[in-house]
Amino acid sequence: MPITRTNPNAVQLVLKSLWQDSLPVDIDFDIQAIQRFYYWALAATLIVAGLYLYLIVTIDNTNLGTTNGLWKSPAVAAWAQGKEGPIDGGEILYLKGYGYLSRLIPDDLVRYGFDFPFVTFRKMALLNGIFGAIASGFLFLLALGFSGSRSVAVIALLAHAGAAYVLLNSINSEDIIPAYAFFLGSTTCLFAFLQSGRLWLGATSAALLALATLFHWTLMGPGLLAFGAVFLLVATRRKTILFVGIAWLAGFLVVTQALVLLAYPSRHIPIWAVVFSAKADSGGWVGFHAEKLIFLIVGMGNYFSGGNNFSDSQPAFQGANLHEAVSSWIYIILATAACCATFFNKKSRLGLRSLALFAIVLLLVGECGAVYAQPADPQFQVQPLLATTAGVILLARWWSRLGKFGAAVSVACSAILIINGYSNVKLMQRTRGGDSQSVRTAQKLGEIFPKTKDTIVCIGWEGWLTWDFIAVWRGDSPGFLGSIVGLATPFTTYRGISGPDAATGVRKQIDAAMAHGMRVVAAALWTETPQAFVPAIASVADQSRARAFEAKLRTSYRLGQKWDTPVGPFVELLPAAVSK
Repeated sequence: MPITRTNPNAVQLVLKSLWQDSLPVDIDFDIQAIQRFYYWALAATLIVAGLYLYLIVTIDNTNLGTTNGLWKSPAVAAWAQGKEGPIDGGEILYLKGYGYLSRLIPDDLVRYGFDFPFVTFRKMALLNGIFGAIASGFLFLLALGFSGSRSVAVIALLAHAGAAYVLLNSINSEDIIPAYAFFLGSTTCLFAFLQSGRLWLGATSAALLALATLFHWTLMGPGLLAFGAVFLLVATRRKTILFVGIAWLAGFLVVTQALVLLAYPSRHIPIWAVVFSAKADSGGWVGFHAEKLIFLIVGMGNYFSGGNNFSDSQPAFQGANLHEAVSSWIYIILATAACCATFFNKKSRLGLRSLALFAIVLLLVGECGAVYAQPADPQFQVQPLLATTAGVILLARWWSRLGKFGAAVSVACSAILIINGYSNVKLMQRTRGGDSQSVRTAQKLGEIFPKTKDTIVCIGWEGWLTWDFIAVWRGDSPGFLGSIVGLATPFTTYRGISGPDAATGVRKQIDAAMAHGMRVVAAALWTETPQAFVPAIASVADQSRARAFEAKLRTSYRLGQKWDTPVGPFVELLPAAVSK
């Protein structure tokens, strides 16, 4: 029986025909408007970048809301110096990438406010300011594509660039913004690819999502599912688009693996180690418990206005904090309602429904991820609440077609958004000089509690603690970690650990320090009431475990000398007269 061979040309013709039958798809994404007014997006990017960079320098507090970026700055500095620095499994390219990029910024350019030799964290903030502006530039193009209107794009830009968490993460040294900018670029290119059928746009979209994944892994899951939902929606009109979606996903995986191999040719990091990052199971930081739902409400309530990062949920519902939260909740409800109304309205055009579905899936999946991790942390709310800006685009597009009434609404909306952005800036300017003051405070604490003589007991995520790591320990991670006892550490290390067992672990650390002749001083628990301490660790331990932990540990030691410091009271811990 003769052997038949497949004709390569026939295969190519089939694939070409299938591709041509799939793309382009008319999703009402106005490529011509982008081509005509792209320079508006460039101008907007430059203006926002200038504003962000100005705020970074004048506020002099690159650790607004979180000191996570400060903690990572020694690792970034190692790569900047040409050393083989560490790799974070959840952001494989971030430390090395920011290390190399920070070389482009001269040290002398960021020596303002105080005389301190280590300035990498300031360079990281400046890079964030640029990436934050690029994110808003991509958002401008996305709005322009779905509306064809420069006024709608400007409204979307004002809503996005002035949103508290976007602003916050763009002027501090946190690590989410570069990945977020890549994700927005990927989103814009994906819709343009579907509309035009141009292969380079599809490839660029896949490559940008690969970069987003490698800079901050948490953006991958919500992004892939939101993109997948768009492909499935379009497939209801043209089934062959599923072939394009599969090809796009394959391209994303190939580019991701290629980037990892190029960045670390000797490490042999496989694609599954990237896609299924160990960060997904990072001890007690992740998991579900009831208190996290409250923190979710708090986190969402600070996205648009306020920009606070609360480790204790109680202050979030008091005074001015509550007023800012109400503004955010109203904004989120209105924008989300616009997305839902557009998607479920069968008369809506395919393109608008695809944008609405993208936003809805991104919001739902992203917030599930936030609840699993740290829902009140600003970095976990930036991507899912991008959905609100999609809602703004849909609303502004609708009323912009209502003649004079629509024009009046646009003016009023723009004014509200400008006022909100200005208010967020004023709130952040209250912390002016935070970096300079924090260095001085850390140095003062180092004098009161010499690192060679004292062991400090604290919760483990206080802002001043990271500054101690930078200013006193000069990035010596082993030495620093050996000098502190973190009260939250058992809960963040061992998921589901009981309160008594966590207390036993902390006691062993304290007793070991005393046995080695160290003076042990506490900055938490023994310096506050149980009612104040328990909520402070509610983000990693439910109240029953926190109460059991506090009750067992509090009576284990006597109290000695007390100190009033710039960061609050400290108290010396002494062995109890009778062991308990």
